[in-house]
Amino acid sequence: MQPIFKMGRMGRIYLAYRRRQAVLHHLPLRLWIETASCCNLRCVMCPNKDVAAADKGIMPLELFQKIIDQVRLFALDVNLHHRGEPLMNPALFDMIRYAKAARLNVRFHTNGTLLDEVKARRLLEAGPDLVSFSFDGFTKETYERVRAGATFEKTRDNILRLVALRREGARKKPYVVIEKIRFRNQAAGNARTAGNARTAGNARAAESDPTAAQALRRQFLEAGVDEIIEKEEYVWAGPAAPEGAEKRTCTVCTFPWYAMVICADGTVTPCPQDFHAVLKLGNAQETSLKEIWNGPAYRQLRRQFATDIESLAICRKCDRLCRKTIGGVPLQYMATFLTDQLLSYGRLRKWLGTHERN
Repeated sequence: MQPIFKMGRMGRIYLAYRRRQAVLHHLPLRLWIETASCCNLRCVMCPNKDVAAADKGIMPLELFQKIIDQVRLFALDVNLHHRGEPLMNPALFDMIRYAKAARLNVRFHTNGTLLDEVKARRLLEAGPDLVSFSFDGFTKETYERVRAGATFEKTRDNILRLVALRREGARKKPYVVIEKIRFRNQAAGNARTAGNARTAGNARAAESDPTAAQALRRQFLEAGVDEIIEKEEYVWAGPAAPEGAEKRTCTVCTFPWYAMVICADGTVTPCPQDFHAVLKLGNAQETSLKEIWNGPAYRQLRRQFATDIESLAICRKCDRLCRKTIGGVPLQYMATFLTDQLLSYGRLRKWLGTHERN
């Protein structure tokens, strides 16, 4: 789709958002499709380890194809990740190819631990537009303390191998990003227990060898990694998230007006921050996405955002809604979304960089 048409669609969505319309005349532009809700790590700041085993699994290829057959008519891009590790789904590469054949931009986020040479070659052949890696700690001690169950050298080498194979094959895709969380001093906002808070809080202090960290950063960039992004730690918007000590001034979430999340079992939720799928809006196995988008649950959610955010128990705790805004839209969302859509993933994007990817 040409940039001028994208801008037109985004403009109409912005107007609907500003007017707080409950019934929308457009369909979502961006989707998160959870290819796997299970994970092979137990990272200190991630709530995945608190999800019941019965609720973890992988999305069947048939369900994924059913979703793509619908969203190919209206979406601009899809993220093939949410709560788990996408590489745990053996059909992931087939899913990427199917979505690319539907002319969608395809992205996914991974911890990188399972990306051996065979998977790296299959990934390059499938041709996603962007792959981002969690690499929280540029020294061995910090990384392995945060990413419980992972080995520093193995993950580092997996990333370096991917960009080397991309270069050898003279491929432009995928655009490769490394994301590193900037932890708070006292405790990890995502931690569920005091023990986890101390562990993640110590993770920041543990990176005590700035020379080694800078050397690894240079190694990644010289090898061909396109961007390294440091992200602020945030509080997951879930039932166990702490209430703020003071009432905060928050904006209205943009997600119910432009995006949709589909969990591995087909459950539709409004936002990637709803980690435990508390706000269930429908199921893609039973109902079309078009019907769900303007169904009773979605309409009610938009009305609550417009009139009574405090009634949304998990949303009122989400710190992303209390960050800097422009035109009423959280700056973080606006900057990354516009950059993704208007610059795509090339030299200009690499030169300008990304503020902070969602």
